[in-house]
Amino acid sequence: MVTKSEETELNRLESQVDNGGGGAWEYLCLVRKLKVRRSDKVLKHGLSILNDSKKRSSLGSEEWTLYEEVAIAAMDCQSLEVAKDCVNVLRKKFPESKRVASTILPLKFQWIIILVLSMLMALK
Repeated sequence: MVTKSEETELNRLESQVDNGGGGAWEYLCLVRKLKVRRSDKVLKHGLSILNDSKKRSSLGSEEWTLYEEVAIAAMDCQSLEVAKDCVNVLRKKFPESKRVASTILPLKFQWIIILVLSMLMALK
């Protein structure tokens, strides 16, 4: 359960980041800490960090956590190419990981569903 003060802080940081005021990493950490679902924001702000090599390298081992979070957010937002790219980075770094493999399985199912839906739409 998110407290009123946590919600206020989350909304403040979200507004700040959305308006170019910085604090994307702090916002993403708070989203993770509070276990709230803000997939569109995690995707947008997470990618902004991952696509900036200086910001990405400053994360240390948290870089891999961010790749995982962005992959899941991308799946939620139907940005399957982004999800696939993130999972591929994780697979390369952790080739034997069952955790990474469990992220891949839902991605494959989403691809199949999209393919089937596309085929059905083409029939109409």
